[in-house]
Amino acid sequence: MFKKRRIKKDYDAALAEGETGDAEKILKENPWLQDYIEEDDDAEIGFKQICGAIGIMEDELHGPVPIDEVLYCLEMDFSNKMPASELESLLISLEAKNYIKNEAGGYTLTIEGGRICDNYLNKISRELHQELELDSI
Repeated sequence: MFKKRRIKKDYDAALAEGETGDAEKILKENPWLQDYIEEDDDAEIGFKQICGAIGIMEDELHGPVPIDEVLYCLEMDFSNKMPASELESLLISLEAKNYIKNEAGGYTLTIEGGRICDNYLNKISRELHQELELDSI
């Protein structure tokens, strides 16, 4: 129990200091840590949706995603009509956590941001699939 708490603190500290290599190493050595990263609270859902939107649009645009495209994807794909000012604030937080990078007038996912994006999109895809199966019964 105490060992896990220390590992979580080390991981958070590595991210806060911008040491993504160290954070990746800790994550690879402790796969259970992914569950800690993905805990579902309301603030994290917004972060996950933004990472998901950036990931989707990054694939479509083959490069950095402008903020207006992030807003569009959030509204169309996640039914989340978010004010631009709120999105800008969340993007700053995501950048501080090293989940995204601001490049060439747009945003791209880091390795950790890509992992969050993939896990979130897979989770909502499974949930949708289960709903469709239940509806067909």
